[in-house]
Amino acid sequence: MRIRWPRSLIARILLAEVVTFALAAILLLSFTQSALRGAVARYQSDIFVAQADAVASGLRPGPDGRWRVELSPSLSPIFQTHYDGRAYRVVDTQGVVVARSAFAPTEPAPAAPRGDRPSVFSTGHLAGVSLPVDTDGQRLWVIVTQEQDRPGAILDDVVAAFMRALAVIAPLILLLPIVNGLIIRRLVGAVRRVSERAAEIDADRLSDRLPEAGLPSEVIPLVHAVNALVDRLEVGFRRQAEFSSNIAHELRTPLTTLSLKLNLVEDTGLRAQLAAQVERLSHVLSQLRDLAALETLDKQNFEAVDLKALAISVVGEMAPSVVARHHMIEVSGPSSAPVLAEPALVGLALRNLIENAVRHTPDGVRIRVSVDVDGSISVVDDGPGIASEKIGEVVRRFWRADHGRTDSAGIGLSIVQRIMDVHGGVLTVQNRKPRGASFSLRFLGERIARAD
Repeated sequence: MRIRWPRSLIARILLAEVVTFALAAILLLSFTQSALRGAVARYQSDIFVAQADAVASGLRPGPDGRWRVELSPSLSPIFQTHYDGRAYRVVDTQGVVVARSAFAPTEPAPAAPRGDRPSVFSTGHLAGVSLPVDTDGQRLWVIVTQEQDRPGAILDDVVAAFMRALAVIAPLILLLPIVNGLIIRRLVGAVRRVSERAAEIDADRLSDRLPEAGLPSEVIPLVHAVNALVDRLEVGFRRQAEFSSNIAHELRTPLTTLSLKLNLVEDTGLRAQLAAQVERLSHVLSQLRDLAALETLDKQNFEAVDLKALAISVVGEMAPSVVARHHMIEVSGPSSAPVLAEPALVGLALRNLIENAVRHTPDGVRIRVSVDVDGSISVVDDGPGIASEKIGEVVRRFWRADHGRTDSAGIGLSIVQRIMDVHGGVLTVQNRKPRGASFSLRFLGERIARAD
């Protein structure tokens, strides 16, 4: 079965560290135990051999024909107590003990070899050395032993105590990946928060910048680069808005002059055609000016807007021109539906929707501006509606339902969409049954300021 690494960076680091530290702890325990026991065995062997040499040096035949051992004052106390279980025996070729220390048994040590060289041995709880000695023409063996379970046998106790301490330290070492994981998680959390902040930056929030507090130094250059990119975007958007506004301003005066000069044209038909073209250009310039204003909108100026009152005001202003084009218009809905918005922009969006309904429906169509308590306002008509395959394109800039018409630049609905974007709202376009179209503006979430 194939083992897959987790996708999370924290999980990968923690997994690698846990495996590494676990292997290191196991190897450390094994190596330390082996090294300590080897060192203790060598040290103990050297002590046994030295003590056996000392016993052999003091081995003397007595007047009665028995062997005796004369030890130095420094070594004699070791064998005069049974505290550490240290003892010596001297045996002959027949295995008979011919001399021994005070607490040594009368029988030879079990498994004690009797060879031609010093031999270290260990059996059960007993460890020692067997040293061959040739004295007075006789081969003897000096056997020095120690009982490992005696209180005075401290070497094994030292090893055991050290291994217990190491066994306690090893799990503490395994805590390091957890500590590292917490630190990395905190750093990654800071990076994630900055990423979320970056995702919130759009055309309406180009003044926002990513913070550097709490970020690792390796990530700060990326934050600097993103902030510099947003700086350039903000400058670009500002220049674009200024350019559109300047173009609209510069062309306003020539269009006004041209409109006045049209009265000098004697041909009535030609004058009407030229007047329509001038009106179209004026309309396009107004839309460009509106788009430029949207790019520099300050949301701090939003205020509570009564949609019903605003609808009545806009319809009252546009009613004469709507009726002149052989349409009917009305307002319906609750008396109050306040939303947090810029009233001039909401009015502009509503005017564009009404004008769109007038432009793209035949004479005699009824247009209704409907206000709802959920913070929405809709412009509906009973005209022919929108072809289903074109509904998704109607808010695209420079799109026109009738490409043969020349009285609109096709950016009116894109302005409405942009207005809803800066308000955090939604523009919904759909056909009605059995006929007609509906354009709805809905102001969502916390932007709705309901009346008490």
